[in-house]
Amino acid sequence: MYERVIIDAGARSALSAHVNAEPLRETGGILLGFEVDERTLRVTAVSPPGPRALKMPRAFRRDTKFLQRWLERRHELSDGRDDYVGEWHVHHALDAPPSCVDCHALWCIARKPNYPTGTPLLIIAEDVPGERRVRGYRFGGRPKWSYVEVTVS
Repeated sequence: MYERVIIDAGARSALSAHVNAEPLRETGGILLGFEVDERTLRVTAVSPPGPRALKMPRAFRRDTKFLQRWLERRHELSDGRDDYVGEWHVHHALDAPPSCVDCHALWCIARKPNYPTGTPLLIIAEDVPGERRVRGYRFGGRPKWSYVEVTVS
């Protein structure tokens, strides 16, 4: 089970661009990548939220149909290497752990057989004026979630 996450520089830039586009509302999407080895997960792509995403000051709902097409296209372009590894969204606060809604959603994903991972990653971009942090949380196994180190390659 992975203990650290490496985000490719291009994926990190995409994440920043999506956060910058919605300074007063939550936004989010999905993460694509692959396991480098049993201890390391690499995030290669960060999706946009999609044109029909619901973005509010304290809540976000993804555009599922758009994201499924985006995932399929990226998966094919990578010759099957890159696949769904988790979710991302913004919290407009610092040190905000996953909410009850976040936990429920990621636990459901961890248990569903149609997702290619039993340990989905949640990246929360903490964004307040003058400061932005990226934190990673791994779901699956026990405890209900675990903090994972996130670095940019």
